Amino acid sequence: MKHIFIINPTSGKHHGIQLIPVIENYFKTHAEAFSIIRTERPGHATEIARRFKAEDDVTLYVLSGDGTANEVLNGLNHKVPMAVIPVGSGNDFFRMLEVPVMPLEQLLIETIEGKEVIVDYGMANDRRYLNCSSMGFDADIGIYAHAIKMKYPFLSGLSYVIATIALLVKRKPMRMHLRFNDEDLEVESLLVAIMNGRFYGGGFNPTPMASIQDGTLDLCVIRNTNLIRILTLLPKFKVGKHIHEDIVSFYKVKELKLSSAETINTQCDGEVYPEQTIEFKLVERGLKLRVPQRSQLRE
Repeated sequence: MKHIFIINPTSGKHHGIQLIPVIENYFKTHAEAFSIIRTERPGHATEIARRFKAEDDVTLYVLSGDGTANEVLNGLNHKVPMAVIPVGSGNDFFRMLEVPVMPLEQLLIETIEGKEVIVDYGMANDRRYLNCSSMGFDADIGIYAHAIKMKYPFLSGLSYVIATIALLVKRKPMRMHLRFNDEDLEVESLLVAIMNGRFYGGGFNPTPMASIQDGTLDLCVIRNTNLIRILTLLPKFKVGKHIHEDIVSFYKVKELKLSSAETINTQCDGEVYPEQTIEFKLVERGLKLRVPQRSQLRE
């Protein structure tokens, strides 16, 4: 087997670049082929992933954040396994791998020597996503948070919190029609999230019951309300304690069609697209994922 390491040199605090000597030293004593490829532009990781077919007998390791992992997924042959080494600023998908806390160097080696598991992923129209998709206020926060990280890198860890507070005062509720599980739902919402994982935005937990191996997507709908109610909800939303709030609804779905009279911002793993109609579906057991042996995900 050949090991392909895809590194985004601008991701996070550049820890991906710092891991290159660890990779090179490991393969000095392990007789397997490897290659290190640095991404050079947005979308490049998708192009790289498309080069490899099942017969190439490779594993693609993504040393970056959720955005580059999403790019790799969108170019990946379904028979080619990938792995995620979390060196971005959010690393929300990695939280779903149920791996003990350890230094990045150790995590990298344990992943190389790890196991393959099969997990689900989502589709939003023709776009694949590993972890999360959401729209409206939520995606607007992502746009603003990204701008904060680009202008003030030292605030990257707080960018989502700052963006949330800044946008609350000028929020605009969304009128949407949702069709799922043979039901129709008309809603004026503050937030709609269709999750494969549990976390997004650097650790917010909109769907605490979600699993990447349960064969469903988790839909969270938060209806519009007043500013004071939102401010009291946010701390609960951060830690997944909002599940009993009367303005919050949860559903398990395999497919969902969402439409709006207005164009709304929709994000998939942090990448934002303007849409009016979005069809979501689950791709059950669609991804081979390499994880450390100590991951609690089932084989």
